[in-house]
Amino acid sequence: MTSGKKKPGAGKSATDFPALREFFSGYLHQDFQDEYGSAAGAAKAFRDDASETEIEAVRCEWKAWRAGLGKASTGKIARAARKLGAAWQPGVFEDLDSVETALHAK
Repeated sequence: MTSGKKKPGAGKSATDFPALREFFSGYLHQDFQDEYGSAAGAAKAFRDDASETEIEAVRCEWKAWRAGLGKASTGKIARAARKLGAAWQPGVFEDLDSVETALHAK
């Protein structure tokens, strides 16, 4: 039996992350590697294209989404990303770190 406490973002649906869903489907789509070279490259392109308000919304939702994943396997993380419209499938945790770093770069 669980304590009933959930991590932030745990158990949330795609509708709870509208900005992240827009980012994933718009930039981490099936052609992201051809267009941007990497997931981090896609995040940089998003940052270059988006308004500060949009960037901040994605950063905030990313933080909650990632916290909700905790120490999930990369397979579970890839499934969670697909639920939000991404074709991207992170293979290692460093893939998440590289996207996060690109989202926060100036």
